[in-house]
Amino acid sequence: MILRTLCLSLLLCIAIVRSIDECEVYVDSQSGSDVATCGQKQQPCRSIPYNSTNVCVSSGQYSVTDRLPSVMRDWQPDGGTETELPQITCLNDVEISCDRQPSLNWNRLEFRKCNMEIYPTNVSVSSINGCLLNDTMLSVAITPPPVSSVESSSSSLTRFIGNHLLGSSSFIYRDETSNSLQEIINNTYESTPTFHQRPNAPTISLIWIRSTASDDSKRRLLLEDNALPSVTLITNTRDLPNTRIAKNRFDTCQVYMYTSGLSYYAHLEPTIEGNVITSLLVEKTGILMNATSLVVRYNIIQNMNEGTLPVGVKDTITDNNMTLLIYEIINHHPLALGHMNITRNVLSRAEVAVDFTSYAELFLVDNVWMGPSVIFTKQPALHISQIHHCSLHLSNSSMDGYPEGGLWISEAFLSEVHVESLRVSGSGRGGVLIFAEKSHIYLDSVTLSDNDSPTVGGGISILDRKYNSNDSSVIIRNTRMMNNRSPHGSAVFISAGSIKMENVSIIVEDDIDQPLVDHSVVVLNGRFVQEDVSLSCAEERYLASSNASSSLVWSCRPCATGTYFLGRGEMVEDVEKGNKCTRCPEKGAECVDGKTPQAKPNYWCGKNSLQQLICHNCPSGYCNETAHLWNSSCIGHRSGELCGGCADGYTLGFLTSACLPVDHCRHEWIGLLSIIPFVYVAVLLFVPIGDGAVWKSMSYFVQTVPLLLKQERQNSIISMFSSLFTTPTNMGSSSLGFCIGQMDYIEREFISLYVPAGTVILFLFGCLCILLYHKMGCTMPRRKIMFLTQALNKRSMLSRCTTGLVTGFLLMYSGLIASYLKLYFCIEIEPGRWVMYNAGTERCDQWWRTPFVSVASILLLPFPLLLLFIRSRLRGTERETGRDVLIVLDGCYRQSTKYWESVYMVRRVVIAVAYVFITDEQWSATVMRFLLLTALFLHLFFTPFITVAGQTLETMCLLSLCFLTVLNGQLEERYSHAFLVIIALPFLASLIIMIHKLWMKRKKKYTRYEPLVTSEEL
Repeated sequence: MILRTLCLSLLLCIAIVRSIDECEVYVDSQSGSDVATCGQKQQPCRSIPYNSTNVCVSSGQYSVTDRLPSVMRDWQPDGGTETELPQITCLNDVEISCDRQPSLNWNRLEFRKCNMEIYPTNVSVSSINGCLLNDTMLSVAITPPPVSSVESSSSSLTRFIGNHLLGSSSFIYRDETSNSLQEIINNTYESTPTFHQRPNAPTISLIWIRSTASDDSKRRLLLEDNALPSVTLITNTRDLPNTRIAKNRFDTCQVYMYTSGLSYYAHLEPTIEGNVITSLLVEKTGILMNATSLVVRYNIIQNMNEGTLPVGVKDTITDNNMTLLIYEIINHHPLALGHMNITRNVLSRAEVAVDFTSYAELFLVDNVWMGPSVIFTKQPALHISQIHHCSLHLSNSSMDGYPEGGLWISEAFLSEVHVESLRVSGSGRGGVLIFAEKSHIYLDSVTLSDNDSPTVGGGISILDRKYNSNDSSVIIRNTRMMNNRSPHGSAVFISAGSIKMENVSIIVEDDIDQPLVDHSVVVLNGRFVQEDVSLSCAEERYLASSNASSSLVWSCRPCATGTYFLGRGEMVEDVEKGNKCTRCPEKGAECVDGKTPQAKPNYWCGKNSLQQLICHNCPSGYCNETAHLWNSSCIGHRSGELCGGCADGYTLGFLTSACLPVDHCRHEWIGLLSIIPFVYVAVLLFVPIGDGAVWKSMSYFVQTVPLLLKQERQNSIISMFSSLFTTPTNMGSSSLGFCIGQMDYIEREFISLYVPAGTVILFLFGCLCILLYHKMGCTMPRRKIMFLTQALNKRSMLSRCTTGLVTGFLLMYSGLIASYLKLYFCIEIEPGRWVMYNAGTERCDQWWRTPFVSVASILLLPFPLLLLFIRSRLRGTERETGRDVLIVLDGCYRQSTKYWESVYMVRRVVIAVAYVFITDEQWSATVMRFLLLTALFLHLFFTPFITVAGQTLETMCLLSLCFLTVLNGQLEERYSHAFLVIIALPFLASLIIMIHKLWMKRKKKYTRYEPLVTSEEL
């Protein structure tokens, strides 16, 4: 073969040299003249002579009528460099005569509007190089000579190199010789933005016809380095020709190959490689299959269509980049065997059909589907329309984002389908869809995710039309399916004679937003075997199974209204878990239509140790005030049981119920907290003791308002004033909240108790020191005694210390009781497990609770009775300290109701108990309303205050609190002003009373200690 090619090339070179050196006629349109003796270099003709065969033409314009020389080239009369090509315009259809010259040789010429046909019978060499064809059609047909002695050795060499095609030019070449070489190299065409809008584009057509010789294997075609819009190759030979199509750029390339009989020279491989082709069509037809194969590799192809009755059964399509591949193999010869390889390609879409009577193997390996193109959005990634008597091997491939599906096999008959290491995701009509009959399907190491099918089998759908006759078998191994969807069998739907699933993992997506589904995940119809199959339903879906001898259905179903399921129904190591629903809790939650259970307003819901839903009333300010998902109860960056803890990075603070960022905490606040008891002591030492009615009524009012208002109604001012008379903990939702560092609820409460405890301890320490001072008989210089007497307004230091201690305890008693009760109050969150209600993350079996509760119960709860005892002991006393203490306790009450301070204390205790222990919001509001109305009634009935101003202020405070219990729960903005007015009235009344008292004192200019009860106040 190589020797033959060298001989033909040498023959061509000799012919070209001879044509260059031996021009018969020289033509020059500018300086020549058409005389009888023209044609020499010194006397060129002006136009091309009619009967000339070997012509040299200089630059210029020439016209021909009906005949062209077979040998022509450009010529420079002055021997200069190459200039413009000679332009030859055909006025009519022309013919080319090769009678006298056995070769066709055109070099550096421009043909315009020519329609040329040449039918030589003995041309051995044809060369067309460097020419420009402008709206020109050139047709060359080479046939062997009719002499029988040379039929078997007829040869031809054709070279079409370096030409440029304009307009609708075409080159058509037909060859019937048995020993031929064609080279079509480096030809180009006009490439402009408007070129593709032309109806007739330049084209090259090559036709090979079967020669009379018995061997066509010596024929060779090289099509290389061309840039053309359209190329067509047609062969009608005994076997596939030795063809190489390489490094070209084609818009359209069509290859039609037909074998007309049995050949013994089928060792050659037609090759298509390294091309950039928009549309490639390869069609092979023939009578009998043979060993010749087609190789398509290293191409960039948008559309490839290879089809019908292929001759080569060892075709290889590899390392290409194709938008569309259509590959059809059909052969019904009883002895034909096929082996086809489609490997390492980058594809957008592929269509394959294999139909053999004998047996074939098709390998699709290491291909990558790059996603749907704009043109083929409504087609699956790989569509195998049919495989008959074929073994299909699909492996190491991925298909992502195809709206019309991933792998789709429309018909598998008497075949085997092996799918291994395949990934399909985001497909709109299922991941794998196979229709089989009398076939065997094997799926191994397949990953299917986020696929959707409108019918059955979102992940895998395999249907055997005759599964009742045990025709087909399906084996699925080492496969993962995640979040696939379908109305029936969202992950798997298989109907076959026998089914085996081994080491299969299925994760199911929630289908609550899809109304037309039956919630089935795996549907198997046929004899089945399962080994190591795991299935995980979506959250709050239970696993339901229906298992019969020849069918299996696994479903992930939502629970009915009134029931729920927490967690996921599962199949783990072939064992079913989570296959029944639980009744919804009687209070705190609603379970409707299998949706996520909804917690009611101000309820916390969680899971117990049995994974059952438990719901409890939430502490005020901890939980969402509107209906919410059961697992989204906490607000204010809270977390944990009863929302008693803080989320990561947050901690508890003061003056707010929300958790605060840890990085916003400042340790400097510890210094502020530490000096508050000293401030209280200083204020209570010097404050007059005659204003009891005002501070008692207002302190009770300010402490009670936050207990009545919902969290969203509490504002910073109320919270701040309330914290002055209580422990500065979490009461209210103040924007003034601050934190001092990471701490839990118990630490925060004990730190909060420092303020009242520190105040009382300071007073106790001061009183003790004064008593010891007097007991020891110590004296003080007279100057200091006069100074202190004037500073303390003639009241002794012991009196002020004692009255300050009593006043501080009375002011802070309500807060101390509330903190004590909060630390004491526990609920049984589930049988056998008790937690603190206000700190659900804290258990109630901690060591400190018993001593704390014992000490606090002894010191705080009996205090109302202790007040009665103190009054009885101090009644009628003449000592200054005793008289001052009585003034603080009952100086503002009438003689018949001197015990009213104990009633005040009991009222505070009852209100605190109701607030802490009644967790239901409606019941709490009702009880609070009843208690306050009762307090108002008793107040109006007994009229305990000695002054009209005190009686009126207490009445206004109780009325405001009663109105707040009525309006609380009305969240509309129109009630906001009513809340502000109701809260502001007692403050305004107390302010008026204080101004009036100060004005009266200034008017009378009292200089000595004045008791609370005066004739002016009556």
